Amino acid sequence: MKRSVGTLNRTWLGILGFLVLMTGSIVILQAGGMLQGIMNTPPAGARVATADLHAVFAQSWVQAALLTIGVIVGVLGLLWMIAQIPRPNKVAAYRFHTEESGGRTLCDPAVLARAVEEHINTIPGVVSSAAKLYGTARSPEVSLKATLNDRADIQAVLLGIQSTVLPTLGAALEAPVTSSRIQIDISGKDQFGGTLHPSTGTVLQ
Repeated sequence: MKRSVGTLNRTWLGILGFLVLMTGSIVILQAGGMLQGIMNTPPAGARVATADLHAVFAQSWVQAALLTIGVIVGVLGLLWMIAQIPRPNKVAAYRFHTEESGGRTLCDPAVLARAVEEHINTIPGVVSSAAKLYGTARSPEVSLKATLNDRADIQAVLLGIQSTVLPTLGAALEAPVTSSRIQIDISGKDQFGGTLHPSTGTVLQ
């Protein structure tokens, strides 16, 4: 499985949406002449700033502050863009239980993945398979790829994986598989690695 950035995106989009909403509300109030009564703003046609803005922004500390703010905003934007790149979750060894005496049971997810592959390969029509496990022992996730021959019943293979393979994995982990991804490919080879040849001859009745 790959990590998503849905929570991060929702947070930043919420902040940006709030700022845009506030800006739009202020513009609407100003255009309707209601902002002056609410915030005691200068009337239309009056100068908002009476000081020399060029002299204010020419000060070194103001320029440094603006440069710092610009760099911070740019770095945050870059980090946000980098966070959009999908990448696989890091998987540590599954820990099944920890005893008070200090003992614990660990299992390499790759070992379970090979067992899952062997189980999938027993389904009729499957030429080969690949499996990767993610998450934790209490919340396992699995990504599967099954290559079928061109005569395989795809629905039967999917049903076999969903009704047999995944429940067996969940039973071994003593926790249901919380998320699964199944990719199906079609190959010209049969289940035992040979090439399929159409049969010929006379049919006797």
